[in-house]
Amino acid sequence: MQENEDPRLSFATPEFREAQRVFTENYKKNFGRPVEWGLVKKYPWSQAHLVKLDQPVDVNGKPWPLDDQGKPIV
Repeated sequence: MQENEDPRLSFATPEFREAQRVFTENYKKNFGRPVEWGLVKKYPWSQAHLVKLDQPVDVNGKPWPLDDQGKPIV
């Protein structure tokens, strides 16, 4: 660390690493929201296109619970 650098701005502090870990874990879980768009291949040999899914799913591909009006329960 240089003498003119502020140690509070370092990316190696335990606080930053913990915040980065929490963010990464939530990012993997889509921040607790349903997945409504996905890259879908029509055929195994075709290119994937971004399309709106018929039903929202969680990050594991299981159907997301819907309310009475068919909207995802967040």
